Amino acid sequence: MEKAKFYVDYCFEAGVDHVCQCYWFEIDMTEEEFEDLYQVWFSNNCELNSWDSDWNNHEDMFRKIDKVAVHTLNLMLAKYEPEFVNPVEVLWEISKETIDSF
Repeated sequence: MEKAKFYVDYCFEAGVDHVCQCYWFEIDMTEEEFEDLYQVWFSNNCELNSWDSDWNNHEDMFRKIDKVAVHTLNLMLAKYEPEFVNPVEVLWEISKETIDSF
């Protein structure tokens, strides 16, 4: 099993097309899933996120990550920013730690 870490938020970091890195989650993946994640990352010019990456032929992986992202963000918001629970958008991107483990 491999762990893939992602950052998640409901908005972008000010002035940058990246999410803030205060909220994050990990997903356990088989070696095959982790290799697929690498392939998706690599085919997207070594970037991977929920808003502009191409997930063609990897929609199941996207849905798996997105489901955990939505759940995690709502838990964090309920605890730290309850006025923002159930945001309109849930944005997530792969972490540097996961990229470094590729």
